[in-house]
Amino acid sequence: MKFVRTLTGVLLLCLPSFAQLTSGNIAGTVFDPSGATIPAAAVVARNVATNVEKTTESTSSGGFRFENLPVGTYNITVTAGGFSKAELNGVRVQLNQTITANATLSVGQAATTVEVTEAAASIDTTTAQVQSTYSTRELADLPSASGGQANSGVINLALLSPGVTSSGGSGYGTGPSVGGQRPTNNSFTIEGIDNNSLGVTGPIVSLPNDAVSEFTILQNQFSADFGHSSGGQFNQVVKSGTNSFHGMAYEYFQNRDLNAADNLNTVLGTPLHSRFDNNRFGGNFGGPIKRNKLFFFGHYEYNPIGGVNSIGYYAPTADGYAALGALPGISQTNLTQFQKYLGSAPSAVDPSTLPNGGPVQVPVARGSSTSLTVPVGLVSGPAQLYQW
Repeated sequence: MKFVRTLTGVLLLCLPSFAQLTSGNIAGTVFDPSGATIPAAAVVARNVATNVEKTTESTSSGGFRFENLPVGTYNITVTAGGFSKAELNGVRVQLNQTITANATLSVGQAATTVEVTEAAASIDTTTAQVQSTYSTRELADLPSASGGQANSGVINLALLSPGVTSSGGSGYGTGPSVGGQRPTNNSFTIEGIDNNSLGVTGPIVSLPNDAVSEFTILQNQFSADFGHSSGGQFNQVVKSGTNSFHGMAYEYFQNRDLNAADNLNTVLGTPLHSRFDNNRFGGNFGGPIKRNKLFFFGHYEYNPIGGVNSIGYYAPTADGYAALGALPGISQTNLTQFQKYLGSAPSAVDPSTLPNGGPVQVPVARGSSTSLTVPVGLVSGPAQLYQW
């Protein structure tokens, strides 16, 4: 029986982040209708979920940049003297990525607003790093993540990225192989905090899938903020509170009545649907403590697993143990313990069906050319499933 309890609590104060490990950036240029750049334009980026704003001003070349923005959706407002106000709505900031968002201002009064309601595709043109980013929806819907196989959770999504394969024979370590390198060259972080096992490379803590806001894998030419390893950079950020209260409850459920029967159970004569119960359920809740300033988010998950495995092996029959007991010089104590833990087969099988293709024979004495044939049969039954 396996019991897993996970409690994740996050208290977020909306202040500028200190590293790109947990955030993204927005960069762009302000143009006039002729294509010339506009310096000293006021640019404001507002987080849609929290209403937290960050301001900057375009440079002499018309460029602007917002560093270390929390992951989320932003509305960008651009104003300049003698031009109409422009708004870019729905700009999506992704983890570890710099989004390009250019604005064109029309000549007119400041009271006039030009609104762009559909943001352009998020393309990072500022770096050569190879990156794959997975959103909350993908984390929930894609089967490689939603099952939480092998406690790796959303990290399984990395296998959908180019250049990423299962470790196979590429070397020791936990996690996939990135760019043909050993798994020991990977690095794992949660909210910018080192999550690497010092024993064998891999994550120490596995977050519940439904607590993750975004997951990214960086493969090459990433910035010096990351360092540590030359393989893949596996980065996760946790969901956060917003100005509205929100939450969810979930259960991922498997049991003997939902799963297909194992043909081996029929061969071994064990119950067709042996016990297997896997319940992974939990929930999360978040919201404001002080609107536009302070937020909270908490997550709880419980995962009990129980079941049995079907086993099958060959052992001597009662006649076989009697034959072994009659051998000269054999320890009856050892033979008794052997029979106690191995068990006895109910009936003998045809020797031609044994794995070695013939009968089991034991010399009657050391150096003797005479052998004793020991009748053996198949022992099968359920064994308790233990996981930890």
